Amino acid sequence: MRMFTTHNLRNYNLLFTGILFALFVSFSSCSNDDNETGNVIPSSPYDSFKPIGFGEKTTGGNNQNIIVVATAAELKAAVSGTSPATIYVKGSITLDKILPVGSNKSIIGLPGATISNLNRNDNAGIFLLKGSNNVIIRNLTLIGPGAYDIDANYSDNISLIGAKNVWVDHCDIQDGIDGNFDIVEGSDSICVSWTRFRYLIKPWEGGSGGSDDHRNCNLIGNSNNTADLDEGHLNCTFICCWWGEGCSERCPRVRFGKVHVVNCLYDGNDFKYCVGYGVYSNIFVEKCAFMSEKAKQNALKDWRGDKDFNIKVVDCLGVENTELSQGNRQQFMPTYNYKVFNAELVDSVLRKGEYGAGATLQIKL
Repeated sequence: MRMFTTHNLRNYNLLFTGILFALFVSFSSCSNDDNETGNVIPSSPYDSFKPIGFGEKTTGGNNQNIIVVATAAELKAAVSGTSPATIYVKGSITLDKILPVGSNKSIIGLPGATISNLNRNDNAGIFLLKGSNNVIIRNLTLIGPGAYDIDANYSDNISLIGAKNVWVDHCDIQDGIDGNFDIVEGSDSICVSWTRFRYLIKPWEGGSGGSDDHRNCNLIGNSNNTADLDEGHLNCTFICCWWGEGCSERCPRVRFGKVHVVNCLYDGNDFKYCVGYGVYSNIFVEKCAFMSEKAKQNALKDWRGDKDFNIKVVDCLGVENTELSQGNRQQFMPTYNYKVFNAELVDSVLRKGEYGAGATLQIKL
């Protein structure tokens, strides 16, 4: 059985030759951003070590103006503005408010790097990309205060507001107050790869937003009434991501955008639903593993009302192939190049401590 395949525009000769070639590419290829990835010790034949799909043009700081930061003040200064910068984060940094990130930045964690903001108020959140373009966030553990529905705007661990060309890779995103990572207001050309989402803190009750359990991971499009901003945008690739412990909803929930969810793992025991399809969403879920009973039972959620939508689920473990639609729009199918492996391998590959999903890269300066 073939261990992995590559879609579109790639031809293989003999199977064995194809596997050897893929191994070579995995060990030698770098993203065109950074050869910051030249400082990664590659160890996985499954990881492309570059942005894939909708975010494939992201270059970030492009290895220019290398800076090492170890304090909140240093980090704030380094991520501001639009000049290219490649920022390495060392140790643990605690923020007292959300941090605006400018354009043309790579923010990369050295092994063990964490950034936290434990505020349970309007100062919550870690990274705010508002109108930013060309940003990479890699190998960081981002820690919030726990889910607490105070209806605060843009207080997620990562908030993309009209941001373009963003690659989030090998991060461990935990306990966002409003969400872990939201993509809204016309954001576009996003790749999220090898990233782990979870909630380790019991949700706080009694927030002004009304929900006593707001462990809602990834919202793509935050209103049914923003077609002027979102139509034709909110296009995202989620590849080799892991939604696990404590995740309840929005893994992801989609409005308007074309969203590709491929080789992702769902193994939490608190899912009210995994993938939510909303107004004018167009979603392709491919070779994912729905491992827990809650994930299998609550894989999909209909949020579209009477609006058009498309969703197709193919070759996944734990759920049947499904194709649902309303309206005249064609089902989105990826036309970009990407590597994909069988759903039966997803659980074991993404759990690998040395190269799996999460902040597992052994980056060296």
